[in-house]
Amino acid sequence: METAQSFNIPKDMKPTKPLTDPELEAWENSRNLEAELLESVRQMIARKGRVVFSPNTSIKKKSTNNNSVA
Repeated sequence: METAQSFNIPKDMKPTKPLTDPELEAWENSRNLEAELLESVRQMIARKGRVVFSPNTSIKKKSTNNNSVA
């Protein structure tokens, strides 16, 4: 079984305890989705975002590139 450490997950993305329903609702109500989406678009335009592939996606991508038909 793979652990989070074996996938080199950044420290700020480590799993934490799930929020309770009231905590989750409070967190969702405190978010400004418009501002978050606008910031995401700005980062993508500035190419400041990062692409994160799961191990399964990485393996599939490698095998697809190696099996191309000419």
